[in-house]
Amino acid sequence: MIVRFAVVAAVLAAFIALGTPWNGPVLGLQPSTAAAAPAATSTDGIEFSTHVSSDARPEDPRIEFGSGTNTVWASFQYHDHDSSAKVSYLVRADGEDYTFGKLDCCNGSSGRYAFPIRKRNGNGDLPGAAYDVRVYVNNAEVAHAGFGVKGRGGLDHDGQGNGNGNDNN
Repeated sequence: MIVRFAVVAAVLAAFIALGTPWNGPVLGLQPSTAAAAPAATSTDGIEFSTHVSSDARPEDPRIEFGSGTNTVWASFQYHDHDSSAKVSYLVRADGEDYTFGKLDCCNGSSGRYAFPIRKRNGNGDLPGAAYDVRVYVNNAEVAHAGFGVKGRGGLDHDGQGNGNGNDNN
């Protein structure tokens, strides 16, 4: 028992001695000054509509659209934006990537911006689906919202002769 106590005491003494500085350079972690984080773009969320005004404001915003809708506009207010930042978007429909790309967005540090969401091939109505829209600045998500389009075709039909769409009216 006395031997165990002596071994434990010796190990503790070694840890204390090794951790104590002896008037030389300290090799441990030293606190550093914190740098201010750069301003990051923020938004007030995404709104959806079938039309936008000349200043990118949604006209009759909503989240449900009927069949026969060929364009849904996604618009948002942004703040604290760095004009050299890359802005992009991703649209998912029924859980699948539907369309994505770069946005020529955001003149100045604050304002409004709108972009259209259309059928993949650009012709015809948007397929009936639940859409999820995300906006990124330098690959960091700054906005996320969703909308739905009613319709019988669904993504599986999409004009390609496949008849496995949804049945929403």
